[in-house]
Amino acid sequence: MKRENQLLENKKMREEVVGRIEVLEQVGELLLLPNTEFATTEMVAKYYAEDIETIKKIVERHNDEIISDGYKVLTANELRDIKSLCQIKSRARSLAIFPKRAILRVGMLLRDSKIAKELRSRLLDIIHDSEQGQGNIETIINEISEEKQLMLQRIEAEMNGNFDEVCVINAKLFALKNKRISELEDEIKIITENSLTIKEARKVINRLVRIIAMKEFSGAFGKAYSELYSKVNYQLGINIKARNKKSNQSYIEVLTEEETFSVEKIVRTWANNIGIDVEKELKIS
Repeated sequence: MKRENQLLENKKMREEVVGRIEVLEQVGELLLLPNTEFATTEMVAKYYAEDIETIKKIVERHNDEIISDGYKVLTANELRDIKSLCQIKSRARSLAIFPKRAILRVGMLLRDSKIAKELRSRLLDIIHDSEQGQGNIETIINEISEEKQLMLQRIEAEMNGNFDEVCVINAKLFALKNKRISELEDEIKIITENSLTIKEARKVINRLVRIIAMKEFSGAFGKAYSELYSKVNYQLGINIKARNKKSNQSYIEVLTEEETFSVEKIVRTWANNIGIDVEKELKIS
């Protein structure tokens, strides 16, 4: 089975990650009904850049799963209450609502949506990291047990005056120590490589904003960045231009690492929504 199809075809795997709703905010702009944690079918369709009928078909085909995540069609009384809560005016006689778990589930089942593909990729990374972490813990436990056993054997060999055996055991203990040092060096290397990711995120932001400027603002980069700052202020509550920066810094560089990744997500979604093939453009760059 191809990696990208694992969540599409494996219900058990979907159950393992359906609670990881934080991924929704990492890959797209999620709009919810005001004062609630719910989205309508139309909102879910907009999030995944799909038509409403496609979302309805997913719900129909996988009704049991999505209902188990809290999806429901509101009764007349519930609809009246939510209209009042959200302060919305609508003559609709029925309304289906999706909590975040159900929205995430839809993404695990949508085959062609670019946002859904990115979401599944992130979820598969989480599964992989979890499995890797569990494997590392088991390895460490096994190595500690092995080391204790070797030390007991060395004590016994020393008491029996079997110094050839002591040398063999010492060599094994030394090999275990070297193995741990090597693993630690690998971890340090990974941390160092990850420190470059914020620079890559800034490159992605700047690259996509320039492409957006050419497509939407006749090449006026300043207007494109101003629009980005407005989006960031509205969605994240961050007034970038109000921050202090050095003369040789851009406004993007005053963002924290977490903020930078959030802004990258906003720019990617913005670009996708206006018809830019983000992955293709980034590969070209």
